[in-house]
Amino acid sequence: MHIGMIPDGNRRFMRKTGIRNLEESYRMGINKFHQFLEWCIDLGVKEVTIYALSIENIKNRSHREVSTLLNLFSNHALKALNDDRIHRNGVRINFCGDREYLSNFGNPIGEKVIEDMDKLENCTRDYKGLKFNIALAYGGRQEIINAVRRTIDSGLELNEENLKKNLWVKDYPEIIIRTAESRLSNFLLWQSAYSEICFIDKLWQEIEKDDLIKVLNDYQARERKFGR
Repeated sequence: MHIGMIPDGNRRFMRKTGIRNLEESYRMGINKFHQFLEWCIDLGVKEVTIYALSIENIKNRSHREVSTLLNLFSNHALKALNDDRIHRNGVRINFCGDREYLSNFGNPIGEKVIEDMDKLENCTRDYKGLKFNIALAYGGRQEIINAVRRTIDSGLELNEENLKKNLWVKDYPEIIIRTAESRLSNFLLWQSAYSEICFIDKLWQEIEKDDLIKVLNDYQARERKFGR
């Protein structure tokens, strides 16, 4: 099973809990990523794609906020190189997003994040456990445009099979989960054509393993029709 995850509610969590430090709130959100992966491993999920940072986030949020978040991603990527949870469980990490856009962020941290993500990808590329896609500098529309361009440039016929080969995220999710809101926000637009969508009325930092179990149980009870 492949789960797409849109974690949302960071600012509201700050207001709700009285956290004044933006970096601390984001750090708690990234720590929740680790918890979520452990739950997925325990429950037999084979692939997870997490919407870490969208292209729109980079465009519309302050330079300081984006730099803070990218610094955290860079630091956590380096820590993950020696994280026993990653290696013990054979987690294969895949960076999904617009590397060129990130490198042109206007701050050396963009290049640093790419460098550290590359190290993590290379370190885990032969693992056979859960596949963890980190959607960073990602946008669903931008992904489709990029895939179309690469398909044409390679001289291949523009069809669904060839376009899929050039997507940043190549596997289609059975379930997409979003916390705190009820929209897809430019996430996995091509891949989600027949995904089951589940909205959880909690902030990202508040979700628990029982919430994920409930989603999986609900999925098992549904009949997927694929347009039939």
